[in-house]
Amino acid sequence: PLVGHHMTPSQVSVTRSKPRFTVPSMKNPSRRSLAHVAKRKKKYGSIDPQAGADNDYVKSSSRFLTFGISIMGVLVAASLCLLGTLMIGYGTCSSTPVADMAASCAESPFWGLVGGGAVNNTNKLPPVPVVSHAKAPSENWGKLEPPYPTGAWWLNLVLTPKRAVAPLPYTVVIDNGSVQICYPMKKGLISYKTKEILQTFSAQFAVTDQSALPSGENRELEITDYDELSVTVRVPTPSGKVSTHLTRGSPYISVKFDGGTPALWSYNPIRSMERGDFHTKVTFKTGETFVVYSEPKINWAVASRGKTGVRSQILGSSNFHGWIRVAIVPPVHPSPLPVLDRHYRVIPLSGSVNYTSDPNSDSAYLDYSFKTVTLKGNAAFPSNVEPELLLLAASHHAERMNLSQARLELALYRNVPFSRTPAMMNNLKIVKNMTKVDRQDEQAIALGESSIDGAYHCMKGALMGVTGDSWRLHVELPQARWNGERSIPSHLRDYITQAVKRDIYSLTDSFDIYNFTKQAARLARVAVIADELGQTQYRDHALSSLYDAVTPWLNGSKTDNHLVYDKTWGGIITSAGQINPSTDFGNGWYNDHHFQFGYLIYAAAVLIKYDTGDFLENYGDTIRAVAADYANPFKEDEFGHSSVFPVARHKDFWDFHSWASGLFVMDDSKSQESSSEAVNAYYAVALLGDAVKSPQLKQWGRLLMAMEVLGARKYWHMPSWEEVYPEPFGKHKMVGMVSATRAAYFTWFGDLPEYIHCINMMPYTPATPALLPASYVRQEAGILKSSLTRADPPILPAWESLVYMGLAIIDPVTAWNKFLQVKEFDNGLSMTNALWWAATRAGGAAIPEPEEKLNPEAWQCQGAPVCAFDFHGTAWSCCSIPGGCCSTNPIPCCSGIRSGQPPPTPKPTPIPTMNPSDPGAISPPNPTDPNAAPPPAAPPAPPAQPAPPAPGATSPANPAAVPPAAPPAPPAAGPAPPAVSTPPAADPNVASSPAPPPPAPAVVGGQPPSL
Repeated sequence: PLVGHHMTPSQVSVTRSKPRFTVPSMKNPSRRSLAHVAKRKKKYGSIDPQAGADNDYVKSSSRFLTFGISIMGVLVAASLCLLGTLMIGYGTCSSTPVADMAASCAESPFWGLVGGGAVNNTNKLPPVPVVSHAKAPSENWGKLEPPYPTGAWWLNLVLTPKRAVAPLPYTVVIDNGSVQICYPMKKGLISYKTKEILQTFSAQFAVTDQSALPSGENRELEITDYDELSVTVRVPTPSGKVSTHLTRGSPYISVKFDGGTPALWSYNPIRSMERGDFHTKVTFKTGETFVVYSEPKINWAVASRGKTGVRSQILGSSNFHGWIRVAIVPPVHPSPLPVLDRHYRVIPLSGSVNYTSDPNSDSAYLDYSFKTVTLKGNAAFPSNVEPELLLLAASHHAERMNLSQARLELALYRNVPFSRTPAMMNNLKIVKNMTKVDRQDEQAIALGESSIDGAYHCMKGALMGVTGDSWRLHVELPQARWNGERSIPSHLRDYITQAVKRDIYSLTDSFDIYNFTKQAARLARVAVIADELGQTQYRDHALSSLYDAVTPWLNGSKTDNHLVYDKTWGGIITSAGQINPSTDFGNGWYNDHHFQFGYLIYAAAVLIKYDTGDFLENYGDTIRAVAADYANPFKEDEFGHSSVFPVARHKDFWDFHSWASGLFVMDDSKSQESSSEAVNAYYAVALLGDAVKSPQLKQWGRLLMAMEVLGARKYWHMPSWEEVYPEPFGKHKMVGMVSATRAAYFTWFGDLPEYIHCINMMPYTPATPALLPASYVRQEAGILKSSLTRADPPILPAWESLVYMGLAIIDPVTAWNKFLQVKEFDNGLSMTNALWWAATRAGGAAIPEPEEKLNPEAWQCQGAPVCAFDFHGTAWSCCSIPGGCCSTNPIPCCSGIRSGQPPPTPKPTPIPTMNPSDPGAISPPNPTDPNAAPPPAAPPAPPAQPAPPAPGATSPANPAAVPPAAPPAPPAAGPAPPAVSTPPAADPNVASSPAPPPPAPAVVGGQPPSL
């Protein structure tokens, strides 16, 4: 059955399989016994540099326990937990008083089943500490219960202050008892600039109850229902009997009244009002024309035509029980009005999404299903015309629909702000000879000529009319490989192996989850490449280091920051992010989960693929929960739907791509910056499915990945053959940030071209070719190359490494040589992956065989572009990195800086050396090694100042950090000026997308320019 993630158990009845439980493990996965240490020693040999850490696990009794209690003094509580475990499955308890321990265990049973088997315990909490969130859901959520869809396109409705949402083609604000409607493609509401395309909200037309005029008590709206394609809202009026159904792509805004007196108003003065057989047409002096449909029919009366400072008002009949639908009539010829008249009677109430795919297939079908209600209409409408649901599709839908079955109503090419793509034109079938409708106010014309196709536009370009209550979209699935399409050329294998020997020591730690998981994924890539090279010893060493770095985040032994389950909203968050919304780039407020957890899931998938089983045994269910946090499937079947997480938290199933922002009010509704990291997140889910041998989970990950790739290539990439964005904006070839009402050529942390392009290209994995075809990279290559030669400010070495990764797609030989000169890589990139990437591109076989061995001292700052402080202002714990400090910033990178203490005297960190007695083995760094790098001189402590967000932190970590401007007052007449509607500066709850940054200043000390 199709089960919407908003439904409560009382709303839906589903058939569940009988719950199946694994035999509970009595071993605490957060503590490792001496036998376990011996097992890992045997497996990984003497090369494990974390051997001492194993003993620390055994000796320490203060490590975080999965049961959340200390062994000493709580034997009674432990017995209760053990009893609960035996009765209900493996238990996880938060840190609670002894008296509450039994209840805590009972509320936190084992989540799911590892491997490819069934995950039937869909209402069980994941095996991490359970916490309550500092931010409680507002009363706007009504009777809905967690998990809440924190990434939904309509989230502004439930946040304060109220800002617009974008069901498209309209933007809507529901406030003060009114459904306020704006079609922002009108001149004056949309601005086309060199660095951004921006839509501004203005209440062109509004529907309310007369009791709410003039605005009195501001009652809170209430969400009563939602699904993947719609949201139902009870509109706050004194009568309390008004609701609206906002459906993606509807050319109408639908409002239902159960009593009360409907009223229409606008900030624009009325020029004329005409009553027709099916509608009432209202034209404003500012040029807009709206049509109003009502059933039962209403004889509208103008109460005020409006003037400066006074709204125009139109009043309807009292005690009205029925529907009102409003639509703008775009000023195109021929008019789409006959099509609107024909279909207004069919109203969408909900829209759900499902998919079908054979696990062995390279394609899938997305099915959109709409529940509708049909109005009776009136006698003036021809009896032989059957109404159907009319919605609007964007080009990414039309290109994947069976148009002969979708019954599109299309017209010839129109003179509109955005052009239709050639590919779209080739696929569309023009339907002619449709029934004629006689009009009193215009000539009788055929519906086939008066098509709605191309009449409406939004930020995603021209929209096409689609009739019918179901859509089927065919989606080709990209491959989810561990290795690339091409093997490493034989003459380069030894050279890349030398890089592997160095890079297996490169893992560092970071306080924030984003920078840590990037580093974990980097080391995981090294392990996979080592395996491809047949270097299992180096692979296993990397896995050992990765295991020891990742598990403290999972089991809570990393006391300053680890993963917890937030039962308030329904999701995995970081313990530090739970406390402060600006920590971890807003992770605790549900920003960027797919970016951050995507890197973690990739690293975990690698551990599961190659590990002997103890990682999967101890942490498999935690990993499945982290994946479900951002990629929870629709279905309650064998591959893991969980009712404690929303479905695919960040994914927008209408737009295809994801939204990164969470519980922050956004002026531009929703936003995402790093499209490539979103692709990586779903690629990781597919690999996890492969690692745990679940074909269904792998296919689900491939589908999410395919949608993200298609969305990115359509709405972030701007090659010459895509015409979504007009010039001069289109000349940039890459959008930095896509929002519901804005496309921007800048990022949250700056506007340099390498920031904008590279943040939407990294990380580079076997999934990247699906996102970055060579044909596209050739078009953006000139911009990438220009950043390499810019004098002021010069490109930072870490960003230089990412630019060459992109250029390697079209010129791997040059890129290979440049990688050998790079002094500093991005902290998600290794020399190993860079050389592998160049070697396995088309033309990589032409790279000449290196004459000299790789110099292990060539890159002194592996994986830490700013050692002293990361981009978020916290310190890197990178003293273990060979070289100790960055080449561009000689400040010692030690954890003491994090607490504000003066940096300690740096200790020399030697370069790892080959073991002379065994040329095939690696020895850990030797402090007595004469080749060890000398310590750099310790400079003065850096001044305390905030730093811009890290690359990839696409959502505002601190919404108050972006200084907003005061919002303009509502205009008395005419549309609002083309400016961003922003909240008052004193309000810390609103996150405005960053305004275009000023030209970047010269770089000082290797730090990126500060905003």
